[in-house]
Amino acid sequence: MKRTVPSIAALLCAALLAGLLAGGCGKEIDVFPEPGNATELADVYRLDNRGCVIVSYASYPLRKNSPPDGVRAAITRAMGNAPCSAASFYWTERIMAERWIREQLAARRNAGWPQRVILAGHGLGAAEAAETVKTVLASDPMTEVVLLLTVDAVKPGRISSTAGVTGAAIATRMPVLKVNLFAYDQAPVPDGRRFWAHVNYYQNKSEYYHGTSMPGAENHLIGDWSGLLNHANSDDFVVSLLTSDLRVALQRGTL
Repeated sequence: MKRTVPSIAALLCAALLAGLLAGGCGKEIDVFPEPGNATELADVYRLDNRGCVIVSYASYPLRKNSPPDGVRAAITRAMGNAPCSAASFYWTERIMAERWIREQLAARRNAGWPQRVILAGHGLGAAEAAETVKTVLASDPMTEVVLLLTVDAVKPGRISSTAGVTGAAIATRMPVLKVNLFAYDQAPVPDGRRFWAHVNYYQNKSEYYHGTSMPGAENHLIGDWSGLLNHANSDDFVVSLLTSDLRVALQRGTL
């Protein structure tokens, strides 16, 4: 009897599929609380029809008993007792996040409070935060973006001034990606009126992904003496700075 030997490609595909199925069944994600229609990839921290609407986009889901990333931690520290509505969404959930933002802004409009938004994110989440600025500003002429806070923003297919360095690193380390992730530099430029400010932190030493300066932003190139800084932990390195930026924005947004 002739035996058929599976190809290496077939074995790899089978292993990948098994891994995905196992990972999908074993996820432990905190459920998004009421109110609002959402998936398990989001967390609401506070609901109030006064003050700013704060949304952060995370690069990965927050699993049970795991510490929050730097951006999430900064938001929870910065809120204090300030009136606001705050939530964190996984970076793939921008449509859901924008719907939630519209609901919160409508509550402020109905109550006669200013319609103000703060957006933050790291990595792919930072790119989604920047895209949300465009949507929010276009949706209602009375809405203002108090702050866009980005850390090491990257986005599929976006080429920037640092793409040569980033692309070479990805091609060397992760050829299967075919160099499809580059530093993101297309955030809207603040005008000081409806879009108040953009603070951007980025590093350019990571052998994998890294960010870049952005036009019109308050840009900060971050580094460390230990050599431990990389794209994955860049928002943890600047969490105290992120917290300070958010506190200032919250104070300004409630005036």
